[in-house]
Amino acid sequence: MCFDDFVDGNEKYLELRSHLSYTAFNQISATKDVFDFQRPSLSDLTKTFYDCHDLIWKKEKISPTDAFYEFAKIMFIKIREDAKIHKLIDDDKKDLTVGDFVFSTDWIDLQANVEANPFNTILFRQIRDGLEKQIRTKKKKRIFDATEKLNLKPSTIREIVTRLQNFDLYGIDEDLNGRMFETFLNATVRGKGLGQYFTPRGVVHYMTQTAPIHIASFDDAAPLKQRIPFVLDGCCGSGGFLIDTMARFIQKVNNAELLTDGQRQDYEEEIKNHHIYGVEATEKISRIARLNMYLHGDGGSKIFQADMLDMEFSVEKGMATEMTEGIEELKKTICKDSLEFDVVLSNPPFSMKYKSSDASERKILEQYSIAERSTSEKSNVLFLERYANLLKNGTGELLTIIDDTVLNGQDSQKYRDFILEHFIIIQIVSLPFNTFFRAEANIKTSILHLRKKRPNEEQGSTFMAITNNIGHDDHSRDTPERNNLTVVARKFEEWRSTGKLETVIVSNQSGDEPLACPMQVFEVPAEELNQKRLDAFYYSPELKEIKNKLTDLKKENRIELYTGKDFDIIKEIKKERNGDCKGKYKGFDGNKFRYFEIGDVTQDGTITKFRKDFFENLPTRARLQVKKGDIIFAKNISSRGTTILIPEWYDSQLVTTGFIGIRPKDMDEALMLWSIMESEIFRKQVYYLSIGASQPELRDIFFKNEVLVPFPKDERIKRQIIENAISADHARDTLKDALNQTTILTQTFLK
Repeated sequence: MCFDDFVDGNEKYLELRSHLSYTAFNQISATKDVFDFQRPSLSDLTKTFYDCHDLIWKKEKISPTDAFYEFAKIMFIKIREDAKIHKLIDDDKKDLTVGDFVFSTDWIDLQANVEANPFNTILFRQIRDGLEKQIRTKKKKRIFDATEKLNLKPSTIREIVTRLQNFDLYGIDEDLNGRMFETFLNATVRGKGLGQYFTPRGVVHYMTQTAPIHIASFDDAAPLKQRIPFVLDGCCGSGGFLIDTMARFIQKVNNAELLTDGQRQDYEEEIKNHHIYGVEATEKISRIARLNMYLHGDGGSKIFQADMLDMEFSVEKGMATEMTEGIEELKKTICKDSLEFDVVLSNPPFSMKYKSSDASERKILEQYSIAERSTSEKSNVLFLERYANLLKNGTGELLTIIDDTVLNGQDSQKYRDFILEHFIIIQIVSLPFNTFFRAEANIKTSILHLRKKRPNEEQGSTFMAITNNIGHDDHSRDTPERNNLTVVARKFEEWRSTGKLETVIVSNQSGDEPLACPMQVFEVPAEELNQKRLDAFYYSPELKEIKNKLTDLKKENRIELYTGKDFDIIKEIKKERNGDCKGKYKGFDGNKFRYFEIGDVTQDGTITKFRKDFFENLPTRARLQVKKGDIIFAKNISSRGTTILIPEWYDSQLVTTGFIGIRPKDMDEALMLWSIMESEIFRKQVYYLSIGASQPELRDIFFKNEVLVPFPKDERIKRQIIENAISADHARDTLKDALNQTTILTQTFLK
């Protein structure tokens, strides 16, 4: 380990802390020569969890979600029995024997003459019945059905016990425990199988670490309830934010030297039972959240199954009694008792929509001002208003993951206006495109951190960051050592405590992981905040450096500087209307054209293939007609501004509207543009100025007004660039002709 590893969230540090705890040393002494019972390494436990998942899935032939449930039942038993071992060690009343280790194959063998499946009929039944008593007394909410069984073959249970029996899982650091448990979740309940995308743990940890999860002075005379913040996740999924929140609370309590053991217990009970709220609309996922919380030390007493977007908390006929009671309890807490939250941590679904065409969904839409005159709205923007209503005035803070369309989309201005009207923006952290790759989702997202506004309060400076690794790469391989959210968290804490921040740009490219941009941390003054663009990319220090450099070169009279509006931009083909309400594509319908997409071109601008068909048979995006000498470049961020000089053989043909086209004044201007647009200075502007979430692209308005295109003023340099471009163009044509001749000769030879 190095010094930089000793920070919260670093896996090496968490594992070391777990192994060096007092209880770990005490346990080693007590179990030596009795039973092999050790703290596992994170890598060993990760592998074991995956092995257990595969074992259940393959042997039992059940779904990944069902496999998770069965494994969780065994984990209930494991954690309870490990706790009993530690109680015996702490009580120090007798020497341990092999018989004390109930979670073992030895214990299974001892029961063989009495019970065929003792883990089910004895151990799991005890847990289930104990939970059922707590449910009946309203202390806990349902995790398992009243008659639930351990639905695994005895041989499967034995194999799982064999894999887990020598691991001591009691009292492992909460954060490390969360990470290892999530390993099993990754393999079971994530992604499309349940229609939900759960938040990567690195992102969860960053958000809870930078959230104001603080406890007022421990020697304060005020009641506990008033000292501890109330935290909510209104679409809590498997409970990741809630578990991390609980871990941070407990860590603060344990670090408070003034507290007695009894006071610590009082704080823990108050936190776990009264201050961490989760709401999840899906019954199966809400149970997973309760189960996950229970395995981390709490029974999920404040996790409800309900639609948090329904401000009326409607109860439908035919709902199960327990669900109805849960909704009524939540309604009383929010509506009647008027509980306001200090912190909201959330990752609402990106793609879920509420439509006015559906009666029940229309009822939801009518409750929101942000949905006024809308026929549909995505749930994530409705949650912005919902959380605004639930947070404490002036102090309540929201940390949410939002798709970048909300922050920069041309049709999303009303959402940005809502944010700026009701909140102070504290921080915006751009997440990599691969953030949700493990859930098979390719969408650009950001962390948005807001505080509910006080009356007449003005926006101050905003902390921003652009990350390029949050703990895994494009192939979903774990890369915890490259997770730059740990660096960003330290910078945020420094900024929030001092009010000062130096811009950071770290080019952390790796041969194993090519990155689209460097990691960047920076501050945006209030006067520079553009209400049309709230995404961190727009304020990128690297982009700013490029623009400043070009501006300086212009001041030195070394270049001429243009924007897109200074060029003749090719317009899309439109229907002409001459008394015909439908309109016609005059001169196009009935004629054949060549057509290519962005994927038909190499990054250096070589056209590798095209199709030829009647205009009316081509895709509707085949609406850009190009001429010889035109310059076109790809709008899409993934193509990084791939530029093409249209050759003579493609004159008057068609390309996709995924390109922006320029018609130069002459061939010299065409060759200059081609060369300049192939440069990183141009391509990086395309990258940072693109908007959208699923397929970010540079829109015409930003090309016209914000992209800077430099031309050298030195005629000698200009001529050299043009001559080199001519040589490159000729070389490309020569190569193309040679390849065509080779193909023809090969076809002749093979006849």
